[in-house]
Amino acid sequence: MDRLVIKNTEKHFGKNGLNPVSFSLNNGEYLCITGESGCGKTTLLNIISGMLRPDSGEILVDGKNIFTELCEKERTKLRSTKIGYMMLGNVLIPELDVLNNIRMPIELSGRSIDKYELQKLLEILHITHIQKSYPSEVSGGEYRRVILARTLLLHTDILIADEPTSNLDASSAEIVRYVLNEYADENHILIVSTHDFLLTVQARKNLCMGH
Repeated sequence: MDRLVIKNTEKHFGKNGLNPVSFSLNNGEYLCITGESGCGKTTLLNIISGMLRPDSGEILVDGKNIFTELCEKERTKLRSTKIGYMMLGNVLIPELDVLNNIRMPIELSGRSIDKYELQKLLEILHITHIQKSYPSEVSGGEYRRVILARTLLLHTDILIADEPTSNLDASSAEIVRYVLNEYADENHILIVSTHDFLLTVQARKNLCMGH
């Protein structure tokens, strides 16, 4: 049984939205989703994460339809146990420093944090020096890497990343590509929406979406 199955899934907002899409993924598979802005990439990621209900189609995680067999509370739990989502935009809590923003999701899930692992993750992503800073005090590249650290710390089997290297300088983008590739190599499922050609090259599968 495939761990993640997307069947004829679509969602429309007037004339725009997501046209029917289908694919399936198992552990160790890395999918890059590409396409013009407005073709539905982020919409698809929001649906897979359980945050947005599709107009039609099915999203199966380990054989369960997340919209017909899980309630909203169970879908929320899914995002902290099986599906990690590196979202695009300003999603960090302004009142918390970087370290507590990273810690918060796993603490809310009731799990303990391995402090050694946390510090190692900060080092790999080159954000150790900003751990006491607040989101408004860090650069755009640092902000994106903080979101990635927060997502990775959850240890989910599936990781979704929306434009993970968007607006990053070359050095920051290289770090993010390396960390994502390492995650995929650890027998996880990785789904990335991107305009970054180098990410599409390192992916195992590619899906080009159109209007």
